[in-house]
Formats: sequence, structure tokens, C-alpha cells
Amino acid sequence: LARRVMERVSDFETAVQEFWSSNLASPQYFIIAGKGPYEGAVLSMDRGGVHEPSSPPLLRLSKENNTWHMLQTNDDMTGTPQDYRRPLENSMLEDSVQTQVRPEWVFAQMHGVGLKDMITVFTWIAVPETGFHRTVLP
Repeated sequence: LARRVMERVSDFETAVQEFWSSNLASPQYFIIAGKGPYEGAVLSMDRGGVHEPSSPPLLRLSKENNTWHMLQTNDDMTGTPQDYRRPLENSMLEDSVQTQVRPEWVFAQMHGVGLKDMITVFTWIAVPETGFHRTVLP
């Protein structure tokens, strides 16, 4: 699904809708970024092409709501955290401002106290607007 959408779809909104309307065999998260301002979304997907009432809705960055960051760990954003990472990092993000955000800053957040743990396999970051991307192994 992801490869097909990335190869065929050229705009953020269509990509979000293609993922959101997909019929998946198992639940999973998709984090999608576009090249424009506030083009970011977290999709919590259920199996069978349905969106269960207990699952988080499609979440987006929003200038109107001052939502300039979202954090997706291995549990639903709208539920009680199953580990310490989400509340700890959200607390740190609340003390941050959007103008700080650069790839180096994001890597520092992802590899600092809070998000990186013993089972982190790799860290990947991409900036669609510039084409920058980087993978870091522990």
C-alpha cells in the first residue's frame, strides 16, 4: 500500500485519503508528511477497512488549532499511554517552539531522554519540502 501510494500519488491530501480508505489485514499506524506547511497526519488504522469508535480519529497538524507537532509511539494517542515515552516527550515539546524545528533538533529529540530506548532499531527522518532524508542506526 505505502509504496503504491507514494509512487502514484503526488499530493498530500489524496495520499491521506488513499491510506485512510484502505482495507488492511491488521491494525497499524501511518505517519504522513507533505511538503507544504501543516501537511502532517497520523492515521490509526483498524483492520477490514473500518474505523472503530474506540480508535483515534485521523489526526492532523493545524495552524488554526496551533497543532504544530504530533507524537506517535506504540499506542493510541487518544488513550492512556502504555509506556513513559509519550507523556515525557509531550512534556518536553510543550516547552519547545516551532521555530526550533530543524532535522538536527528532531534527531536530538528522538535520540534524547524519553524516546530512544533499548529496542529502538533505527531512526529515520525525512523533510519532503527539501528532499532531505537520513537513517541512523543505534
